[in-house]
Amino acid sequence: MLVDDHAVVRMGFKLLLQASSDIEVVAEADSGEAACQMYESVAPDVVVMDIAMAGIGGIEAIKRLIAKDARVRILVLSAHEDTSHPKRALQAGALGYLSKRSAPEVLIDAVRTIAKGQRYLDAHIAQRIASLFKTSLATRRQLINYQPANLRFSYNSRGVSQWRKSRPRWHCLHRR
Repeated sequence: MLVDDHAVVRMGFKLLLQASSDIEVVAEADSGEAACQMYESVAPDVVVMDIAMAGIGGIEAIKRLIAKDARVRILVLSAHEDTSHPKRALQAGALGYLSKRSAPEVLIDAVRTIAKGQRYLDAHIAQRIASLFKTSLATRRQLINYQPANLRFSYNSRGVSQWRKSRPRWHCLHRR
């Protein structure tokens, strides 16, 4: 099932997908609402969905389709190549995210992968998401060596690390 609000885009993707002998486009929808309405009657193996559409949009449509059928397999095909849109789509329940700039054979591979129930993420978008977690060597060393001032670590007889809060030590300046 193809879901995109641009008829020309849907037609191009339909021709591309149907050129493959093992893929058949069983339905098309021009909005998230239409996709949710026709999903049960069509029962597609994979839903290829844009997220920027008028009406409820792709993210909300993903949530509604998941609510109807937890086994639905959704591949988001979008022009958005930032990191927030893929994260939102995957959190909503999509199994994959692909840029509309991807090569035709990548779309076909992605549809086949999603049909198997596996995840698929555009390589460029995966790199961008991974770069969010990139830390410098100095930052990593600080995280590894971080020990709050009021925590002391010790090892018991088995070598297992334990921690305890230390009490502030007061020096007595007055003698009795």
